[in-house]
Amino acid sequence: MKNRKTLWMFLFIVMSGLALFFFTRHDAFMYRQPVGRIETVTTTHREATTDSYHNHDEEIRQQVTLRIINGRYQGDLVTIRHTYSQSRGLDQSLRPHQQVFLNVTYDGKRKVWQFDNLKRDTTLAMLFWTVIVLLIVTMHLQGLRALLSVALNFALFLFFIQLDVQLNLNHFFWLFALSAFLFTLLSVLLVIGWNKQSLVVCTAIFLGVTIALVLGYAILQGTGNRGIHYEALDFATQAPEQLFFAATVIGLLGAVMDAATDIVATLFELKRAEPKITKRQLFQSGQQVGKAIMGPLINVLLLIFFAGEITMAVVYLRTGNSIAYTFEWTMALGLAQALISAIGIVLVIPTASFLATLVLGREKA
Repeated sequence: MKNRKTLWMFLFIVMSGLALFFFTRHDAFMYRQPVGRIETVTTTHREATTDSYHNHDEEIRQQVTLRIINGRYQGDLVTIRHTYSQSRGLDQSLRPHQQVFLNVTYDGKRKVWQFDNLKRDTTLAMLFWTVIVLLIVTMHLQGLRALLSVALNFALFLFFIQLDVQLNLNHFFWLFALSAFLFTLLSVLLVIGWNKQSLVVCTAIFLGVTIALVLGYAILQGTGNRGIHYEALDFATQAPEQLFFAATVIGLLGAVMDAATDIVATLFELKRAEPKITKRQLFQSGQQVGKAIMGPLINVLLLIFFAGEITMAVVYLRTGNSIAYTFEWTMALGLAQALISAIGIVLVIPTASFLATLVLGREKA
């Protein structure tokens, strides 16, 4: 019976993946914008280019034949001209069988078709399907709870973004601070449940985030924000400094939540396995767990920071800017956020260990 159940589960996973792939490959009817399927691609011209900073590239022109697969022009065969660079920094090449979004304009009575963007819903849908399958297979009910918390947090985040846009507040940092508090409650309660463990985790997260944010703000203000250019934030339409700290509190929450959850969960399991363990041993165990995860977590923060900033840093360096100038305008803000998050990780280790020990130490063996 167990083998049969496993087989049916395997077949369901495979069939659901195939059904999702087939549907997203044929869902053009759901879009108002014209969608075209590329039939043929021909390279018509190549030209070497060099800018004023002696950066070399190659410009490639393509003639692309597509068949419209939705809307009023469905079935029409159209031809467009597409240009991309060999470096593909701001563009991309087109290949047969890809599906793309198109724009249509009129030059008199003649329709003029232009490439807009690739249709990527199949790729995104399959990525989501893979994540969901892995969560269910490896974590079962706990995985579904984690997935639900992610979905609710994402919806809540979009709600607060929309609320900020609608209200256009002068002091909008507190709006995102409130969102971080709600993120914590949703995540912890859905994954852990309402019990002593969740109470300890929430308290440790709140203290760790608050103290790290206050320390980070005090350090930046104490140094006069030297080397920090809030105006370097991309597409900042509100107060850049508040926007920086709003983003910082969200990133800080993720780092602190990870560390606090690991430490508290370990100590609660340790108490269940060894009911006679002393308070001192519990606290020391929490410290040891914290030391073990602190290094990898901080390195993850730095790697995420490097991944987000490396492209812009390369652009600055390739256009003749010095390393110091490049760092100041492309990496300083991200590094400041990473360091504040690192402070939060370091602070939450003794905080979570102490709170868990305080709660568990009162329980009798």
